[in-house]
Amino acid sequence: MFKVICPDASGEMDKYYRFRWEVLNKPLQLPLGSERDAYDDHSIHRMIRDRQGEPLAVGRLFLSDNKEALIRHVAVCPEQRKLGLGTLLMMALEEAAHDEGVERIVVNARGDAQAFFTSCGFEPAGNPTFDKVKIKVQQMVKELSPEHRFVRQPKLCTQLQQMFNQQIPLSEKMGVRLHQYTGNELTTKLPIAGNGNPHSTMFAGSIYSQAVLSGWGMIWLMLEEHGFAGDIVLAKGEIKHRKAIDQDALAKVKKSQMKGSLLPLIEGKKCKMTVTVQVCHNKEVAAEFKGFYVILPKLQAELDS
Repeated sequence: MFKVICPDASGEMDKYYRFRWEVLNKPLQLPLGSERDAYDDHSIHRMIRDRQGEPLAVGRLFLSDNKEALIRHVAVCPEQRKLGLGTLLMMALEEAAHDEGVERIVVNARGDAQAFFTSCGFEPAGNPTFDKVKIKVQQMVKELSPEHRFVRQPKLCTQLQQMFNQQIPLSEKMGVRLHQYTGNELTTKLPIAGNGNPHSTMFAGSIYSQAVLSGWGMIWLMLEEHGFAGDIVLAKGEIKHRKAIDQDALAKVKKSQMKGSLLPLIEGKKCKMTVTVQVCHNKEVAAEFKGFYVILPKLQAELDS
């Protein structure tokens, strides 16, 4: 289980800086101490560590003014890459920026990191330059407006929210909102206001609807990311309620808990996906939904209609 912390104790900061040097500066044959600069004492730091307290990823947020911030020194353990640690770290740094009222974040991405920052919603600004060690970097920016609050695929997430609102009017009346998308997990929020029952807890039908939409939304994002076209249909849904919800509900869909493949769509065949959605209350699972979805190839979907 990975944990994001704000390193503040001396031992934590020592590990933080040492890790930053080992991942970013040591491969460039820069001496120990080169990983620090004058802005560190005035910055916000985040670190992901393992159960033994060892760093797995680090990053820094510096507030250049009351509207803009700069993210630098993002480093992930080479042996732990492709596990979502970088995305999790960016979520923590961007959350800190939101808390400070920042409206725009800037990064200077090395060539091999541009694709990652693009997937996090950053866009190139200006022409590439060279940093102090002659490495080519591209300045990239991300506006922290409502449509850019998502860590991954902000444009697709905004499009999905619009689809919910326009094509499923009930979802807008219920107040279902995309909360976050990390690439590996989609979360949605449902307000208790307007979805309560006479017992002042969440109406079971609203919880079910939120879960169905969350599962549908995750499949839609996967289709868009892989360039597939298909029509998503819920064939069967089951939900188990464990406890009442008396506040806003947070639904979570994890790719790791999904079963099925989209590959049959390449051959024009329908495919099936089983999606598990956990609806949480105070970080505890209050309900678990299992949806059985069928994805029809676009041509078949049009013929069936």
